[in-house]
This record gives sequence, C-alpha cells and structure tokens, in this order.
Amino acid sequence: MTATPQRLLEAAEDLLLEKGHAATTLRDITERADANVAAVSYHYGSKDALLALTYRNALEEVTQIQRERLAELPPEATLEEVVRVWLAPALAEQDPREARLWTLIQRGMAERAPGLLDGLGDISQTVDDHLIQRLAAALPHLSREELYLRHAATLAAVSALQTGGMDLLIEGAPARLGDQLVAWIVGGLQAPAAGT
Repeated sequence: MTATPQRLLEAAEDLLLEKGHAATTLRDITERADANVAAVSYHYGSKDALLALTYRNALEEVTQIQRERLAELPPEATLEEVVRVWLAPALAEQDPREARLWTLIQRGMAERAPGLLDGLGDISQTVDDHLIQRLAAALPHLSREELYLRHAATLAAVSALQTGGMDLLIEGAPARLGDQLVAWIVGGLQAPAAGT
C-alpha cells in the first residue's frame, strides 16, 4: 500500500478535479485516502496546506514539462511551434497526466484557490521569461508591454477552454478545437501593434 502522505496528496488531487477547492472537505480527503483525519495535520499541518501543496506540485510538474520542451525547440522554430509547445499541456496533443494537471491548475485559477495563486508567479516565472524571449524574437514589432498583454489574453482563452467556458459558445467539442485555438492565438500574436 502507498504511504499515507502520498495517498493524501493523490486523494486531494482527485477531489480538487472532481469537486473543486471550496467543496473539498477534510473528511472527503481522508476517506478517499483511507486515512484518519489527524493524518492530514500530522503530515501537512492543515487541509489548506495539503491543498496548497497539491496545486504547487501540479504547477511544478507542468512548468518543468514546458521548460524542457521550450529548451528543445531550435532557435529557428516558428511562432506556431512555440505556441504549440507552450500550450501542449492544455491541448489534446498531451498525455493524460498533463491534461489532468493542466485542468487542475485551470480549475484552481478559475476558483481563485489560495494555495495555487500564492505560488503561481514564482513557479512559472522561468517558463514565462523564456517564452517572452521567444515571442519577442518572433514578434519584433510588439513592445514588451504588448507581449505581456497578449500572453495574458492567451492564458485567458486557454482557461476558458479548460474550464468549460467554450461550451457555451460551441456545441460539442470539435475535433480540431486545439488546432483552431492555436491558429487564433498565432493570428492574435502576429497582429499589428495596437494603435498602428
């Protein structure tokens, strides 16, 4: 049998995906992990600390994947290739674990989960810095400020896709939604600078 701390983390991840941050209770976690309520305090200090660590672990795993994939791209990679690597965890091209982690992160962001938002900047900064460098090289007509704005808009679009926001606009899930989203993002990134 898996050790109690790992079972608690796995249960927390499952429940955050199923129920969300606000609806996940200490009892839910301990029942799912087949552990007693005191185990959470003993191993993690509190339910909030356990959930924060669950989010942090997901963020670290996703950013490590993104960091490695961005580093593997050749300097002459196209903008579309950069966007695909950046968004791979959110697109249908990834493995089930990446999809699970990305969904967990996006759901936590939509819920403004405290444990997620606290570590987001520190953990994703190296990927964001590398990405902005890649985007700046491919899009020299954009200011740094505009690059960051388009970066944020891209994340918002992907978040809407992951949290079901697109379901209101699109009936069913088109098989090519990932390709359509990448094309839209690349087009938006390549658009002329505002006011020109």
